[in-house]
Amino acid sequence: MMPCAWTSHAAQILNGQPEVDIGIHLTLTSEWDAVKWRPITQARSLVDERGDFLPLLTPRDGDNRRSLSEVDWLLDEIASEFRAQIVLGIEMFQNVSHVSSHMLKHFKDFDARLGDVISDLCLEYGLDDDAFGHGLPRIEGYPKFPRDTGQRVKAFVHQLEELDQGTHIFIDHPAITSPELSVTGHSGYEDAAEDRVTCLETLTSPALRERVDQLGIELISYRDL
Repeated sequence: MMPCAWTSHAAQILNGQPEVDIGIHLTLTSEWDAVKWRPITQARSLVDERGDFLPLLTPRDGDNRRSLSEVDWLLDEIASEFRAQIVLGIEMFQNVSHVSSHMLKHFKDFDARLGDVISDLCLEYGLDDDAFGHGLPRIEGYPKFPRDTGQRVKAFVHQLEELDQGTHIFIDHPAITSPELSVTGHSGYEDAAEDRVTCLETLTSPALRERVDQLGIELISYRDL
């Protein structure tokens, strides 16, 4: 997510690991209450009075925060912002293979014209336009609750044991404990830190990896896909 903090540090780490596949997660929103992101272009139609991206793309039931769909955003500004994010990402990261969309499956679901914008940019820069793995069946892995590593590992193993032949996609947000993460959240998702640290503990569980190996499941990257 190129408008976010720590991209330079991420590049330092990941450019030394060429086996790791990188995607540019195109961003138009800043959903957390205490951690905010801004466009990297002068995109005045996409920001609030403080210059931050709005929290939501579209309104949500029970959520009174502002959404991009409720303002007079400009297509040219989104196109320029997407281009800038892609260009910066390619400059900073050596192993970029694809783009994806933040907070929804694909920005074409927000406005069909954005699908054309992204398709053209991917063609220009030689990237794949990913929408959750080109329509692959998505596995949940584990329920949102409880935020418990043991329960999540058991649930994930059970889902893997029930998988049919074929290629599937799993998406989540693993993170390490940090002061920054501790203040990341918003109304209705105040325990984001607990959720995401438990996700990391689940995905790095020796028991989960052992079962993956036993089942003969091959883990692949977006580049492989």
